[in-house]
Amino acid sequence: SPYGSYIRGENKKVWVNESDGVTALLGEVWPGETVFPDFTNPDCTSWWVEECKLFYNVVPYDGIWIDMNEVSSFIKGSKNGCAQNDLNYPPFTPSILDKLMFSKTLCMDAVQKWGKHYDVHSLYGYSMAISTQKVIEALFPGKRSFLISRSTFVGSGKHTGHWLGDNAATWDHLKWAIPGMLDFNLFGIPYIGADICGFFDNTTEELCRRWMQVGAFYPFSRNHN
Repeated sequence: SPYGSYIRGENKKVWVNESDGVTALLGEVWPGETVFPDFTNPDCTSWWVEECKLFYNVVPYDGIWIDMNEVSSFIKGSKNGCAQNDLNYPPFTPSILDKLMFSKTLCMDAVQKWGKHYDVHSLYGYSMAISTQKVIEALFPGKRSFLISRSTFVGSGKHTGHWLGDNAATWDHLKWAIPGMLDFNLFGIPYIGADICGFFDNTTEELCRRWMQVGAFYPFSRNHN
């Protein structure tokens, strides 16, 4: 059956586009072939608010957890590949995954409302949080709600909380969660936590017990093992 959210988004042209600025960029995430909402586009924010309202009418919820918004993809760049140019292959590439700017994300010459993806890549989660805050304001006017985002930027704390991402069930990761959370307070994101007991791997009774003890003092406290 037709996927209504996609059809409505396609009609409003709210996706991140290929370098031609017209063709929706196709990647791959958990559901399979995927388009990526351009949350820097005001029309996309309006579409997102309405889609979240429709979902709320089916499954009432109290808050929203947004994930994979670095933005993340399981393939390199695009189903159509990335063009050979100075955005996708800049003269200097830092020591990153596969030594490719578009590894597990979008082509750098993809087009968004705020500019080329090369220039706004780090703002994808930030713009999604702003749009999602609009959802919360529409659904829960005058009430306190809940929003956490995996990808954030300086200033995101005005709109969302954050967790430290996929950690592991190790004593070392328990230790490093503390400076990680203190760092995010410096970034203006005080509502912060780590996955208690670790996300990857099997925890042990002692590790999880100790992690629950220290995790009780996390601003955002969640066991996610």
